Amino acid sequence: MKKTIICSLPFKPNVDKVIYESTDMSMKVANREVRFPVNALLEGIITDEDELKVLLLVKQDKNNFYEKNKEFFLEELYQVTDKLHVKVGVEYIYTEFSQTREVHESLLDELIDNIEDDSHILADITYGPKDEPIIIFAALKFAEKHLNCDIEGIIYGLAQFDDNHHVVEGKLCDMSSLFYLSSVADSIECTTSEKARRMMKALISV
Repeated sequence: MKKTIICSLPFKPNVDKVIYESTDMSMKVANREVRFPVNALLEGIITDEDELKVLLLVKQDKNNFYEKNKEFFLEELYQVTDKLHVKVGVEYIYTEFSQTREVHESLLDELIDNIEDDSHILADITYGPKDEPIIIFAALKFAEKHLNCDIEGIIYGLAQFDDNHHVVEGKLCDMSSLFYLSSVADSIECTTSEKARRMMKALISV
């Protein structure tokens, strides 16, 4: 099965490892410390029949911390895939460390170009700047509607920190419901704002 993995890289140094506890019984997470939650999840869901295409979203910070974080990610990824003999391809999508319209459009354009038709997509939005989850959601909507892709999951690693800013607890959260909430809002067609509010509330309470 073709799987596309989308993951934002942090742009800070020395990201702590932590064991991520799943908050959803359907998500099987490896019981080992990782820096990137998606790598703990992959260990529980991929098989040697899968083919992975990994899209790493890399903000080029001025300190070049992203270079070491790329190494950390690949080290964890290959610990999983080498053991299962899974075929892996990695694409780096670089963007400038800024929040201009051109940067946003470039990221969305490259994501759309790199997501293959008929693939199952898993996105990790734990790290990265605030624009990336919004752009990832837009790309996922496009892929689901036009590329015949299935959104297998959108995850976020929730971390608790101690007084020294070290991670002491991690929880893996499924954020897919937020993606589908925006789709619900798009589907509502009403003649008045009050009717639209009532319909939105009825739909999300189901």
